[in-house]
Amino acid sequence: MNFDFWADATAATHFLIILAVVVGLLVCFRYKRFRPLEAGILLAIVVLWSYYGNCPLTILEEKLRTLAGHPTGITNVGFLPFYANKFLGVALSSRLVQRSTFFSGGAIFTASIEWLRPYLHFHVFGLRRTLRHLLGMKVKMKRRYA
Repeated sequence: MNFDFWADATAATHFLIILAVVVGLLVCFRYKRFRPLEAGILLAIVVLWSYYGNCPLTILEEKLRTLAGHPTGITNVGFLPFYANKFLGVALSSRLVQRSTFFSGGAIFTASIEWLRPYLHFHVFGLRRTLRHLLGMKVKMKRRYA
């Protein structure tokens, strides 16, 4: 079995998924119907990354490269820092990539809650109306007995 080919295919797939997520972010700002889907994808990425301590595709690529006899240590650095340094000569820290991914995932997920407003809209307004009515009754009662 040609493990080098499968490691390269895994790296190419990984890069295409990263590209699809970035393009998806741009698309979801234009077309609102894709926002919950993009938020779910980012949340899945953050959960998988947190669970495995690294991206599962990076772990798979490292395993395939080790089986091919060319260990790279990519799991020590991370996918983006490794290839940014290898192809572009740019030194990225894995902590920077991880924090920016977690932050953007959390921000998009939080924003997607607001994006679900058309579906949750009536319940929120009902709750607001109830609270406003209850607070208004308390103010009237205080004025009456003061």
